[in-house]
Amino acid sequence: MYLNLKKIFALLLLIAFITLPTTFAAAAGKPTVAILPFADQSARSAGSAKHKDAVEDSYEYVRTAIEQTNRFRVMTRTEIMQVLDEIKFERSGLVDISTAAQYGKMIGAQYIIVGNVTGIARRGSEIFANLSLRMVEVETAEVFLSGRGKGKSKYDETEALENAADDALNGKMGMFTMMRGGRK
Repeated sequence: MYLNLKKIFALLLLIAFITLPTTFAAAAGKPTVAILPFADQSARSAGSAKHKDAVEDSYEYVRTAIEQTNRFRVMTRTEIMQVLDEIKFERSGLVDISTAAQYGKMIGAQYIIVGNVTGIARRGSEIFANLSLRMVEVETAEVFLSGRGKGKSKYDETEALENAADDALNGKMGMFTMMRGGRK
Protein backbone atom coordinates (compact mmCIF):
# COMPACT_ATOMS: atom_id res chain seq x y z
CA MET A 1 0.00 0.00 0.00
CA TYR A 2 2.77 2.40 1.00
CA LEU A 3 4.68 1.63 -2.20
CA ASN A 4 1.60 2.35 -4.34
CA LEU A 5 1.15 5.75 -2.67
CA LYS A 6 4.79 6.57 -3.42
CA LYS A 7 4.31 5.61 -7.07
CA ILE A 8 1.14 7.71 -7.36
CA PHE A 9 2.85 10.67 -5.72
CA ALA A 10 5.87 10.34 -8.03
CA LEU A 11 3.57 10.14 -11.06
CA LEU A 12 1.70 13.26 -9.95
CA LEU A 13 4.97 15.13 -9.49
CA LEU A 14 6.12 14.07 -12.95
CA ILE A 15 2.86 15.29 -14.50
CA ALA A 16 3.17 18.60 -12.64
CA PHE A 17 6.74 19.14 -13.85
CA ILE A 18 5.70 18.40 -17.42
CA THR A 19 2.58 20.60 -17.51
CA LEU A 20 3.55 23.55 -15.31
CA PRO A 21 6.04 25.14 -17.72
CA THR A 22 3.48 25.20 -20.53
CA THR A 23 0.84 26.61 -18.20
CA PHE A 24 3.17 29.39 -17.05
CA ALA A 25 4.35 30.07 -20.59
CA ALA A 26 0.76 30.53 -21.77
CA ALA A 27 0.00 32.90 -18.92
CA ALA A 28 3.30 34.75 -19.38
CA GLY A 29 2.39 35.75 -22.94
CA LYS A 30 -0.68 37.65 -21.74
CA PRO A 31 -0.45 41.11 -20.23
CA THR A 32 -1.61 41.33 -16.63
CA VAL A 33 -4.56 43.58 -15.89
CA ALA A 34 -6.01 44.61 -12.54
CA ILE A 35 -9.55 45.93 -12.36
CA LEU A 36 -9.91 48.33 -9.46
CA PRO A 37 -13.20 48.60 -7.57
CA PHE A 38 -15.49 50.99 -9.42
CA ALA A 39 -15.86 54.53 -8.17
CA ASP A 40 -19.45 55.67 -7.82
CA GLN A 41 -20.09 59.32 -8.61
CA SER A 42 -23.80 58.93 -9.18
CA ALA A 43 -26.29 60.89 -7.12
CA ARG A 44 -27.15 57.58 -5.46
CA SER A 45 -23.57 56.85 -4.36
CA ALA A 46 -24.50 57.12 -0.70
CA GLY A 47 -27.55 55.01 -1.43
CA SER A 48 -28.88 51.69 -0.33
CA ALA A 49 -27.17 48.35 -0.10
CA LYS A 50 -29.13 47.36 -3.20
CA HIS A 51 -27.47 50.22 -5.14
CA LYS A 52 -24.03 49.22 -3.90
CA ASP A 53 -24.75 45.63 -4.96
CA ALA A 54 -25.70 46.89 -8.45
CA VAL A 55 -22.35 48.73 -8.74
CA GLU A 56 -20.55 45.58 -7.55
CA ASP A 57 -22.47 43.47 -10.08
CA SER A 58 -21.40 45.79 -12.90
CA TYR A 59 -17.77 45.38 -11.73
CA GLU A 60 -18.16 41.59 -11.89
CA TYR A 61 -19.76 41.85 -15.33
CA VAL A 62 -16.75 43.78 -16.66
CA ARG A 63 -14.25 41.47 -14.95
CA THR A 64 -15.88 38.41 -16.48
CA ALA A 65 -16.02 40.00 -19.93
CA ILE A 66 -12.30 40.89 -19.75
CA GLU A 67 -11.45 37.33 -18.66
CA GLN A 68 -13.50 35.83 -21.47
CA THR A 69 -11.49 37.67 -24.12
CA ASN A 70 -8.60 35.37 -23.17
CA ARG A 71 -6.23 38.25 -24.04
CA PHE A 72 -5.27 39.19 -20.48
CA ARG A 73 -4.33 37.58 -17.22
CA VAL A 74 -6.84 39.19 -14.89
CA MET A 75 -5.65 39.53 -11.33
CA THR A 76 -8.05 38.26 -8.72
CA ARG A 77 -9.78 40.74 -6.47
CA THR A 78 -8.05 39.11 -3.50
CA GLU A 79 -4.60 39.73 -5.03
CA ILE A 80 -5.46 43.36 -5.68
CA MET A 81 -7.05 44.07 -2.31
CA GLN A 82 -4.22 42.45 -0.32
CA VAL A 83 -1.70 44.83 -1.88
CA LEU A 84 -4.00 47.85 -1.69
CA ASP A 85 -4.83 47.14 1.96
CA GLU A 86 -1.12 47.01 2.75
CA ILE A 87 -0.60 50.49 1.31
CA LYS A 88 -3.74 51.92 2.96
CA PHE A 89 -5.60 52.34 -0.32
CA GLU A 90 -8.17 55.13 -0.36
CA ARG A 91 -11.07 54.72 -2.72
CA SER A 92 -11.08 58.42 -3.68
CA GLY A 93 -7.78 57.89 -5.53
CA LEU A 94 -9.41 55.56 -8.06
CA VAL A 95 -10.47 58.33 -10.41
CA ASP A 96 -7.00 59.84 -10.70
CA ILE A 97 -5.12 58.11 -13.55
CA SER A 98 -1.60 58.74 -12.20
CA THR A 99 -2.53 57.37 -8.78
CA ALA A 100 -4.09 54.31 -10.43
CA ALA A 101 -0.87 53.78 -12.40
CA GLN A 102 1.17 53.96 -9.18
CA TYR A 103 -1.09 51.32 -7.60
CA GLY A 104 -0.68 49.23 -10.75
CA LYS A 105 3.10 49.25 -10.34
CA MET A 106 2.77 48.19 -6.69
CA ILE A 107 0.36 45.40 -7.64
CA GLY A 108 2.52 44.19 -10.52
CA ALA A 109 -0.02 44.77 -13.29
CA GLN A 110 0.79 46.07 -16.76
CA TYR A 111 -2.67 47.62 -17.14
CA ILE A 112 -5.23 48.95 -14.70
CA ILE A 113 -8.91 49.24 -15.52
CA VAL A 114 -10.64 52.10 -13.76
CA GLY A 115 -14.43 52.14 -13.80
CA ASN A 116 -16.69 54.99 -12.83
CA VAL A 117 -20.47 54.97 -12.43
CA THR A 118 -21.27 58.50 -13.55
CA GLY A 119 -25.01 58.44 -13.22
CA ILE A 120 -28.11 56.46 -12.36
CA ALA A 121 -31.54 57.99 -12.70
CA ARG A 122 -35.14 56.89 -12.80
CA ARG A 123 -37.36 58.46 -15.44
CA GLY A 124 -40.88 57.20 -15.42
CA SER A 125 -40.81 53.42 -15.34
CA GLU A 126 -37.20 53.12 -16.59
CA ILE A 127 -33.82 53.29 -14.91
CA PHE A 128 -30.91 54.81 -16.84
CA ALA A 129 -27.23 54.26 -16.03
CA ASN A 130 -23.92 55.65 -17.29
CA LEU A 131 -20.57 53.95 -16.85
CA SER A 132 -17.11 54.89 -18.07
CA LEU A 133 -14.12 52.55 -18.29
CA ARG A 134 -10.47 53.41 -18.84
CA MET A 135 -7.61 50.98 -19.33
CA VAL A 136 -4.41 52.67 -18.17
CA GLU A 137 -0.95 51.49 -19.17
CA VAL A 138 0.88 51.36 -15.85
CA GLU A 139 4.35 52.16 -17.20
CA THR A 140 3.33 55.42 -18.87
CA ALA A 141 0.16 56.31 -16.90
CA GLU A 142 -1.53 56.93 -20.25
CA VAL A 143 -5.03 55.83 -21.12
CA PHE A 144 -4.61 52.90 -23.50
CA LEU A 145 -8.32 52.26 -24.16
CA SER A 146 -11.52 53.82 -22.95
CA GLY A 147 -15.21 53.23 -23.30
CA ARG A 148 -18.33 54.95 -22.17
CA GLY A 149 -21.65 53.19 -21.94
CA LYS A 150 -25.29 53.91 -21.38
CA GLY A 151 -27.83 51.37 -20.25
CA LYS A 152 -31.45 51.25 -19.28
CA SER A 153 -33.81 48.83 -17.66
CA LYS A 154 -37.45 48.56 -16.72
CA TYR A 155 -36.51 46.31 -13.80
CA ASP A 156 -33.59 47.42 -11.67
CA GLU A 157 -30.27 49.26 -11.35
CA THR A 158 -28.26 46.06 -11.78
CA GLU A 159 -29.63 45.42 -15.25
CA ALA A 160 -29.22 49.09 -16.22
CA LEU A 161 -25.58 49.09 -15.07
CA GLU A 162 -24.82 45.77 -16.77
CA ASN A 163 -26.29 47.16 -20.00
CA ALA A 164 -24.11 50.26 -19.57
CA ALA A 165 -21.05 48.03 -18.97
CA ASP A 166 -21.84 46.02 -22.10
CA ASP A 167 -22.11 49.26 -24.08
CA ALA A 168 -18.81 50.54 -22.60
CA LEU A 169 -17.13 47.30 -23.71
CA ASN A 170 -18.90 46.37 -26.95
CA GLY A 171 -20.81 49.44 -28.10
CA LYS A 172 -19.93 51.67 -31.02
CA MET A 173 -17.23 53.38 -28.94
CA GLY A 174 -16.57 50.50 -26.53
CA MET A 175 -13.17 49.26 -25.37
CA PHE A 176 -13.40 45.92 -27.19
CA THR A 177 -14.66 47.67 -30.31
CA MET A 178 -11.59 49.92 -30.24
CA MET A 179 -9.34 46.86 -29.74
CA ARG A 180 -10.75 45.54 -33.03
CA GLY A 181 -9.93 48.79 -34.81
CA GLY A 182 -13.27 50.52 -34.29
CA ARG A 183 -15.43 47.92 -36.01
CA LYS A 184 -18.35 46.54 -34.06
